[in-house]
Amino acid sequence: MTLDIASHGIMRASSPLAHETNTTHERRSLGRSVNLSDAHCRQPLTPDQAAIVERLPEFFHEVRQRSQLDLEHEFVLAFLALAGEPAVADSRRHMLSYSASCAITMVASHCARFGRRVGLIEPVFDNISSILMREGVMLTPLRESEFAARGAAEAVAASECEVVWLVSPNNPTGWTLSESEFGAIVADCAARGRLLVLDTSFRFFHRELQPWSMYEMLETSGVSYVVLEDTGKTWSTNEIKVGLVICSQDMYPEMFRLHDDLLQAVSPLHLRMLIEFIQDSRDRGRAATVLRYVTENRAILRAELAGTPLTFLTGPDSPVSVDWLRIDADFDAEDLYRALAEEGVHILAGGNFYWSTPSLGDRLVRIALSRDPADVRLGAEVLRATAFRLAQTAERPLLGAVAVE
Repeated sequence: MTLDIASHGIMRASSPLAHETNTTHERRSLGRSVNLSDAHCRQPLTPDQAAIVERLPEFFHEVRQRSQLDLEHEFVLAFLALAGEPAVADSRRHMLSYSASCAITMVASHCARFGRRVGLIEPVFDNISSILMREGVMLTPLRESEFAARGAAEAVAASECEVVWLVSPNNPTGWTLSESEFGAIVADCAARGRLLVLDTSFRFFHRELQPWSMYEMLETSGVSYVVLEDTGKTWSTNEIKVGLVICSQDMYPEMFRLHDDLLQAVSPLHLRMLIEFIQDSRDRGRAATVLRYVTENRAILRAELAGTPLTFLTGPDSPVSVDWLRIDADFDAEDLYRALAEEGVHILAGGNFYWSTPSLGDRLVRIALSRDPADVRLGAEVLRATAFRLAQTAERPLLGAVAVE
């Protein structure tokens, strides 16, 4: 994909389908391979989760006798209770869809319809920028490097945009807004009449839930906002998932109209099963039901890759279910991606995460951790051997090379 860069730093896609997206790469990993590519939850079920799955026939018949609206309300309350968040009082503003991507499309349609320029965090998973560009939305980057240098609130305040679009915790880096940063950004958006869009799809991978309420701050500030939540990254339910959009009162008529075009309702069977998974995590704790395998796999990956030309940029307590690594040798992420794919192991190269400047991701890779530890160990062994081989090949002089003065 080529990007036309105007003098004011706003970007438009001249050919949004001319390159292979992360999702295209991820789809290749769905065959008979070691899939360390997509961030969907594919870890083993706990015994209690397996028992929930065995009850699916019971749930199927039960939901045929229940109110769809009651199930939706029960799902939202369970989800927000696990997050430690109060439910927005106006239940109409809880809109459910089949994935976070559906919700992203809704907000992108709004931005396109009203010609709202979006300041989008970078790096970030590329389906957000891809959907926005496909809709013809003008984009300007909100770079994490600027957040580190100036502070997130100051960097966002200095940007020229009508919509601030952040992902916290961010995929792939794990960057997360603090309470003070969030409060300052909310206040700035409210004062300037900016729309704040916040994707919190990885929220449950925090070691400790934040002791402050995001929704209380949003509701009391008067800011225009849309929050995107999701279950697909958190529970291993074979792609049975629900995306949740919660918006401010002023955004509700527009969001409802877009949602109404999208679907009537998600499956009541999906809601019933997910309520059980959410309640199980609340009863038994996220450490045992959500974080267990991610924690184990982080340790496996670090042990296997010790001493290799790969440096971890995410910490051992990162609040996302992926690791983000830098290549410290004379080969790039695409070289590593292709070499691993030939061995039946799939990861993601970093270029697509840098949607405005892909070259910034040339030496970065992302590895998914919500997996069976046996797969992670096997993938890490191949990754270790491949990284050493590529590094040695890059250092080896060409046969017959002649020095030139």
